[in-house]
Amino acid sequence: MNLMTAEEHNKTLATLYFIYSGIHGLTLIGLLLLVLVVKFATPASQAVSPWAMAIGVVAFLILFLVVGLLPLMVGYGFRKRARWAKPLGTVVAIISLVNIPIGTALGIYTIKFFRSGEGRSLYGGNGAAASHEELNDAMRGAQPLMNWADRLK
Repeated sequence: MNLMTAEEHNKTLATLYFIYSGIHGLTLIGLLLLVLVVKFATPASQAVSPWAMAIGVVAFLILFLVVGLLPLMVGYGFRKRARWAKPLGTVVAIISLVNIPIGTALGIYTIKFFRSGEGRSLYGGNGAAASHEELNDAMRGAQPLMNWADRLK
């Protein structure tokens, strides 16, 4: 059986979070461009009040922060092995659990990594530990996203 080291898990998670952030961030930017094209190309868009547009912009910015920038920050934290990556990564992992199936797999893998002996050796912590076998099972759930990472290498 091919067992990954703590550093390999850490590097894999960094890459997966960069890809996850890119997928969501680029999708939201594409959606924003589509809205802008419709806004300026259609005379019917004048029916939308400035108040509704302001609410839409605020909602977009919040969504972009949560699903685009926070995963990017987590990936950077993993890459630099920063201590703040653990609390922020845990929050983003919990948020991503609702994004079935990729976000769920990435969230489970992240939580299992932080609970494992490997994750504790890099980021500290205490409490119930995940076994190496549980960590590898969680990693297999993130396989579709890892396949993307392999293609980008």
